Amino acid sequence: MEKFAVIVNKKARNAQSLTEYLKLLSENHLNYQLYETDPDQLDETIKECMMNYPALLVGGGDGTIRSAAQRCINSPILLGILPLGTMNHFCKELKLPSNAEELIQAIKTRATITIDAAEVNGNVFVNNSSIGFYPGFLLKRNKLMKFYNKWLSYIPSLIEALKHNKMFSLEIKGEKINLSLKTSFLMISNNLYSYQFPFVFVRQSFNQSILGIYYLKYGKMRLAKILWSFFSKKNYFEMEKTENPITISINSSQKVPVSLDGELMMMENNLTYKIHPKSLNLLTNNP
Repeated sequence: MEKFAVIVNKKARNAQSLTEYLKLLSENHLNYQLYETDPDQLDETIKECMMNYPALLVGGGDGTIRSAAQRCINSPILLGILPLGTMNHFCKELKLPSNAEELIQAIKTRATITIDAAEVNGNVFVNNSSIGFYPGFLLKRNKLMKFYNKWLSYIPSLIEALKHNKMFSLEIKGEKINLSLKTSFLMISNNLYSYQFPFVFVRQSFNQSILGIYYLKYGKMRLAKILWSFFSKKNYFEMEKTENPITISINSSQKVPVSLDGELMMMENNLTYKIHPKSLNLLTNNP
């Protein structure tokens, strides 16, 4: 492989694992340039590296990977991932290299896959985007993270989000979809999650060119409803799917908090989602 860039989010939860990756890259005489960057400089670093390297190895969690996908979508750039985040959902679902040894093997064989990505109002995501309950949870968690670490902030934020999530009215319109909802939970996914939603978040394919639409049918998000759905045949969640763009109009005069792969953004209340088929080239050991 030609010389490539290794770009690492210095704030990634497992950034200290970078040492093992760099050690094996050097031992295998692979030609790379290292860029360690703060989160606010990540996008600009990726942009600059794309002009100088045919391949980027990006280290961080799902939010970091989303930033890389934002730049690399519909480009010839080959994107490799160093799973240095907390959960690394994207890497696990796609069975991408999970450690340094697997990454070295993937680089040597140059095995690649091309997958779909999705976007909302020009903002790319590879996993999912949510409105309602989950962005509310992120707002609370982000406030607590000013004083505590991510895991200590998680549980109290989840409890508060379950207690105080709001319902909102919205319309979803597309070529074959016309829905009016009043709900506290809506999620749009890049391809379809398993039918066991919302407990098993696994996609069997990243190449169906489909947006998944998941929502709570009625009422507010409550722990009892989630557990009841799990232990009984009653399902409080509904699912739709579409190959075409959809527009979501929310009955609000203010900007709306929207999550993308675990990151929070404030957006205008008219949201347009669409899928980009076979738009992202990834390095893999599982072609």
